Formats: sequence, C-alpha cells, structure tokens
Amino acid sequence: MKVERVGGRLTRLFRRDTLLIKILSSYFIIVIVLLSVFSFVLFRTYSNKSIEQISQTSENFISQSYYIADTMLINVYYNFYQLFNNSMDNDLNYGLYVDKPDQFADQDALKKLNQYVKSNPLIGSIYIYNAKADRVLFSISEVGEGIQSTTDFLDQDIIRILRNKERNVSNEYFTRKVDYVISNKNVSENFLTLVLANTSNKGEVESSLVINLNQKILQQMVTNGSAGDLNQVLIMYKNGNVLSHDDTSMINKNLANESFAKQIMQSNNEKGSFTTKINGKESLVSYVKAKHLGLIFIGIGEYSKLLSSAYSMQKTLLFLTVIFMLAGILLAVYFTSTIYNPFRKLLHKYRLDSNRLLNDKKKTLLSKIVNGELDEKIFDKEYRMECGVSLDAPFFLTLVLKMDSLEKVLSGKWSKDVRLVRFAIINIACEFFREKGFKVEGVDNGNDYVSIILNVNHRSDELLDNLLDTVKEMQDKVEKYLKISVSAGIGDIAEGIEGIGKSFQNALAASNYRIIFGRKAVIEYGEIAQRNDNDLQEYPYDIEKRMIEAIKESHLRKIDASLNEFFERLALYSADVIQITVLQLAVLLTRTLSGIAKTSIENGEYSIKVLVSEIQTCETLEEIKTYLYSLCFKVVETKGNDSKENVKTVIANKIRDYVRQHYNSINLSTDTVAKYVELSPNYVRSIFKEITGISLSDYITQCRMSEAQRLLIETNDPVSRIAELVGYPENSKHFFTVFKKHFGRTPENYRLSIQNNESPKANFEW
Repeated sequence: MKVERVGGRLTRLFRRDTLLIKILSSYFIIVIVLLSVFSFVLFRTYSNKSIEQISQTSENFISQSYYIADTMLINVYYNFYQLFNNSMDNDLNYGLYVDKPDQFADQDALKKLNQYVKSNPLIGSIYIYNAKADRVLFSISEVGEGIQSTTDFLDQDIIRILRNKERNVSNEYFTRKVDYVISNKNVSENFLTLVLANTSNKGEVESSLVINLNQKILQQMVTNGSAGDLNQVLIMYKNGNVLSHDDTSMINKNLANESFAKQIMQSNNEKGSFTTKINGKESLVSYVKAKHLGLIFIGIGEYSKLLSSAYSMQKTLLFLTVIFMLAGILLAVYFTSTIYNPFRKLLHKYRLDSNRLLNDKKKTLLSKIVNGELDEKIFDKEYRMECGVSLDAPFFLTLVLKMDSLEKVLSGKWSKDVRLVRFAIINIACEFFREKGFKVEGVDNGNDYVSIILNVNHRSDELLDNLLDTVKEMQDKVEKYLKISVSAGIGDIAEGIEGIGKSFQNALAASNYRIIFGRKAVIEYGEIAQRNDNDLQEYPYDIEKRMIEAIKESHLRKIDASLNEFFERLALYSADVIQITVLQLAVLLTRTLSGIAKTSIENGEYSIKVLVSEIQTCETLEEIKTYLYSLCFKVVETKGNDSKENVKTVIANKIRDYVRQHYNSINLSTDTVAKYVELSPNYVRSIFKEITGISLSDYITQCRMSEAQRLLIETNDPVSRIAELVGYPENSKHFFTVFKKHFGRTPENYRLSIQNNESPKANFEW
C-alpha cells in the first residue's frame, strides 16, 4: 500500500509539473553519463598501468615486510642486549647471577619476566638460565611463569643447546621446534630464539637470558598491511631453510632445490621480482635480501589474481572516496562537539603520609587478585582481613594510574628510587578516594604505573560519570604534591573478586590510549573498547605518498600539512594499530631522510634504531608528530649545506673533553652533558655517535674503565675506593659487573694477573 501511495504521488507530480521532472531527469542522466565516462577513463588509465604496478606493489609489500620484521627483531635484540650487558635490571641480575634463592626476589624476577613477555606480542616466552643455582626462571605467554631445576625444565632442548660447548649461539637468532608438556598437555611450538650468555674461561655458559619469539606472530606481522592477492609470504635463510611460513609444516624445510628459490639465491640483486611457473601456474615472485640477518623475504602470488585485484580496486575507487569524505565529515563533527567538563574546585592542603608501607603479605595478595591468580584463600574474608585487605562490597572497579613523562621522572629528583614515586601516588590516591567515601586498596604492580581497586555497592552509569570528576581531582592532587602528572585508565565495573583481574586488564588497555588523548587524560575502557575490536583500519598510503613527495621537494608547508593529516587519521585507530602504523612510517622516513642526507640507513643519524628509540620516548601522537617534523625540517634546512658538519665536529670534541674532565662524577650523564653544550639530550646523542662512531654512554663507560684499569695497576687502593674514584660511589656491585664485561675478569683477578705478568700491556688512552 505504501509503495502504491508513493507511486501515485510521483505520477501526480509529473502531471502537475512536467518541466521540473524533465529538468531533474536530465540532470540525473548527465550525472550518470559523466560518472560513467569518468569511471571508464579511470578504468582504462589504470588498466594500462596495472601490469607495471603489480610488480612494484608486490615488491614494495615485501620490502615493507622486511623492514617491519627487521625492525622488530633488531628492537627486541637491542632492548634485551642493553638490559643484559649493562645490568640495567636488578631483578634480571638476581636471576642471572645469584645462586642463593630468595622467595620474594624470585617473585619480583618472575613478575618482571611476565611484564616483558606481555610488553611485546612477538615474545612467546623468556627464560633465565643460572648454572650455578641449577635452575631456570621462566615466563610463557598465556600460560604463566615459574621456576624449575635444569633437569626438570620443560624446554630441555634449550638446556642441551646451552650446555653444548661446540655450538656457540650467543648474540644471534636461530630457529628451533620445541615440544614440551604444560599442565598435562603436549605443546609444539616454532620459535625464533635469541640467546644472551655469560661464559666462563672454559667456554661453559654460566648464565643466560633466552628470548623465544613466536613464529606465528612474526608471520602475522610480516603479512600485516595491504598484501594484495599474494597467496604466500615466507621468510627463509640464505641457505634455503624456511624460517617463517603461513603453513607451519613448511618451517625448517629446505627450498634450495625449488626453481624460484634457486633463481633468488643465485641473483646478485638485493631485491627484485620476476615471473615463473609454480605448481603449473604463472606466478609473480618478489623478494628482498636482508644481508645482515642472513634472511630472504619472499612473496608469491598468482598473476591472474593480482591483475584481478587491481581491476577491483579501480572499480571501487570512486565509491570509497565518497564514503571516506562522508565519514571524515561525520568524525569531524563528532570530535568538534566533544568537550571535557571543567575540573571541580581543588581540595584543601593534603599531606602525603610516607610512613605507611604495604606489608609484603598484603602486596602479594593484592598482586594475585589484580593478576587473576585466584586460589581458595583469596575468597576467604578472614584471610583477606588478616592480610589487611578489606574488600567486602559486591562490585569492584580498577583504575590504572600511569606516570607521564617517565624519562623526566627518572632523571629528576626521583631518579634514585622510582618505587618511592609509585608508593606516593598510591597513598595520595587511596587517601583521596577514602575521603570521597570509597573503600579502596592500592597495589604497586608496574614499572610506570600503579593500580587502584575501588570497592562499591552498586553498578551504574551515574557512578562512572561521577567518578570521572573525582579522578580528575585526584590527578590535580598528585601533580600538586609530587610535581608530576598521571594519566588514568578506568576499567569496567566487575562483580566479585574474580572480576578484578579483567577490570584491571581493561583499565591497563584504556591507559595506553594516552597516546591519543595526551597526558593527564582520563580514559574509560567503555569509550575505547570498540576500537580494540576493530582491526580493519587501513594504512594511509595516500597521505604517506604526499608526505614523501613534500620531503623530496623540501616543501615545509606541505610536509606539515601531510603530517597533520596523517596523525589526524591515526587518532581514529586503536592503540596497538597506532604503534604498528607509526613503526611503518618510521621505516619509510628512515629510507627517505637517509637517502637525502646521504647517511647509512642502519647506523646513520636517521637510522631506524635512532628513530624507534626516540619515538619510544614520546608518549603522545602530538610529540611523535613534532619529533618527525623536526627531523624533516632539519634535513630540509641542512640540505646542500655541508659546512654544518664542522659545527658537529666542534660539538663532539667539546663533549669528549667534558667527559674526560668529569668521568669521576656520579652525576655524569647524557643530560648533564647536554646541559653543558646547551643542546637537547637526543641531539647530543645523535651528534656524538655520528662524529665519533661510538655512543655517548659507551664512551663514558670506556673513560671510567680505562681510569679504573690504570688505578688497579699503578696504585694499591682497594677496589671499593677505585669504584668511587671513577664515578661509582654507591654501587660498587655495578662497577664489578661493568668491569668484568669490559675486561673479561673481576677487578681483583685483573690486578692479580697484572702482578703475575699474565695480562697484556695496559693502554690508558681514551
């Protein structure tokens, strides 16, 4: 009936105003004709170029996969190499070198391993092997952590490798297939393993840090993005052994006898593409050789499917453009109309009670509850009261308070003990919420964050709305008394103690969105949950292309505009996707800026190592954007002006002289050097490494170790006194560790060997 009425109205309108209908019809026909002609021309244009672009697209994708995998592998290697060789983590040092177990230290070490595993989706598990203690501390993703003797350790394959003197696997990646039993369940894993080891003079491994990377996750990372219709993406060693493949049964198989693999291995080119028949079908093969890793990245796709994908893209281009324009308008309206409510009036003077510390029993109980490690005792109200934990209301809500500008916190007045900062944040937050009528507990369970558990009597949207203002007031209190700001992630309201763990995980996920909302943000998990479930965001290749063209044109206004547009698009993505997307952009900028500046893509001023390191110090998209723009501005500004290299040399020499004069100061650091030469710490690191070929931190250590060597030979001063004289007044243990890594033996053994004429001639030049 409704259709008939609509048809009748149109008929009456046509009879009443025939001219209007004809004009509208003519416009409609013109639009259809114009769109048809436009689509036809567009289709023909792309058709003529599709075959040429197919090879380039496939080759670019494989190159991108190479750079992503290369970056991830180097990043994992670099981070754990620094932790292992520079003894930067006391918990790891305990597990590696202490042969007398301590229950609480064991828990701290296991907790730290668990944090490292959770910090990177690529890491499947981490082991700490200690031969003297005859045990292994381990953390396995999605399974848990524990301590086993070397004889009972579930991964006996790595024990055999570590005890094999004839096979040196330290400081390199290698593949292995591991079969072991967890919870009476047989598990088979394909690992890419990195071993960092300390060996004795006899060549035996005394202690080792073992990082197992999940081959399945690595495969997902290298295939992330627009792969077109490539039906195979694989990684193999230069000898033909397969490292990663969509089909796990292909792992560790040798493809050296396959025709396409032979052609790649015999080629002298670092990358390229060619067509050949594979399984009777004409296929396009693209490859990139990563010489320093000894790997070859290969993509294989059926030629006909690749061509079909190009045609499909051409047909839908116009439709997607219209959709994106409408979506952009709606999103702009949404974000323009969204504002934050003003903060409420500040509370009166609040005094920090620094004398109250959570006892170990209470801390252990709260940590188990937050981590979801529940047992029968936790549900016993009397046991909780005995531990000092009063959580008896039916509902719970967890907050994660994450310290902003952690690098500044660690280099400021809190540098000696960041645990004191976390303790102070817990005390301020708990006392504040108690004044507001909440039952609350706090737990120190993170490196840069703490968790607050609120115990409430009901679940309602009104409670969450009121909580937003309360959290903002609490943030003001923290900033007032500690002079630092915190961002807050709010989990969802859970019923029962068993729901606290999930609420904490959601709060932690919400806090990661500080990268979008900025420092001192308050983020509800309910507001970002949909983003976490949406994995369909596309990488903005169109904006990226305009950005690279602007850089090559040295057009700063266009560079700024394209960067702003790129990061506006990123603000719509999930936190995990943002990290991957920024990494892809960093890889491309590394190649572009290094090419313009004519520096090494691996070790130059604009190397991926430098870019990733600097980006990791940024906490918000705005900071990352500002940093990347400064790099582009610097390249544009210095392009064609080689005279500035002389200035860099002068600065590097000035830094070198300053370190030689102040090596014995405990406060000597990159920040103090940067303050002396009146430049930023990051720029100081970059200049010094570029001119001298050694990092500033390594040079400081080199100066201190050379002077320690001289004092051991020429004086009879005790080792503790020598440690003070070279800048280690309160940490002689760290001095012992650094000295042994530098010279291969302890200070006492080194002095004894010199006296017995067993050591080579000393060299005190630095």
